[in-house]
Amino acid sequence: MAEIASAKLSIRPELLPTGPQSRVIDVGCGDGRHIVEAARRGCFAVGLDYDAVELRRARARIGDERVDLVVGDASRLPFRDAAFDAVICTETLEHLPDDVGAMREIARLLRSGGTLLGAVPSHFTELLFWRLSYGYWHTPGGHVRIYRPRALVGQLAHVGLRVTDVRYVHFVDSLVWLRFCLTDYLRPQRHAATDFEAAVMLAVAAERPVATWRLRLRNGIAHSRFIAALDVAGALVWPKSFTFVATKARR
Repeated sequence: MAEIASAKLSIRPELLPTGPQSRVIDVGCGDGRHIVEAARRGCFAVGLDYDAVELRRARARIGDERVDLVVGDASRLPFRDAAFDAVICTETLEHLPDDVGAMREIARLLRSGGTLLGAVPSHFTELLFWRLSYGYWHTPGGHVRIYRPRALVGQLAHVGLRVTDVRYVHFVDSLVWLRFCLTDYLRPQRHAATDFEAAVMLAVAAERPVATWRLRLRNGIAHSRFIAALDVAGALVWPKSFTFVATKARR
């Protein structure tokens, strides 16, 4: 549910560097909600995504903030070694055929002592959602793997990135997606007959107007202290994602 996710961040912006000499890239930037925070802190900001349509949406969202947007493959990033002080990579690795290649590329782009701010779906919710909904994971561009924190920490360590913090987040998102998956589970026909039909269903869903109640919920998440507090507390029990902070060893 992009309209829900777009109301909040999966990173802590205060961990980003500041000033025009600082360089930040968001790998898999989507609608641009994270990389725009780097631009607001005065950084040289780059958003990269494989989907040109998403980048057009990002440009509309970013507005006048100075962010360079690039179409690219996360496993073959078109930048020199140690080009960035920080990398953002949220809700992206779970979609990639070559997540290990992307991790290597992220580590390559980071300068010594640089920071990776990332997030992936939590295995707590993913295991249930995969069982409930065929459409949740078996769609073009869907999730292709489930991460557990310990395994992901090990993978990042293997490419030279040391995880220093892990936090569970986004309780409200987990409720929204639970509703979606239960609806899918209870439908008489649980999935499309062919990959083509699945692609058509996905395209139709993408063009469907956003329900008013979901717009209100998005605004509530963005502005209500109560909902924000509920989101934080609920994430201790039923999180949609976990965030992590990692650093590249100094040389």
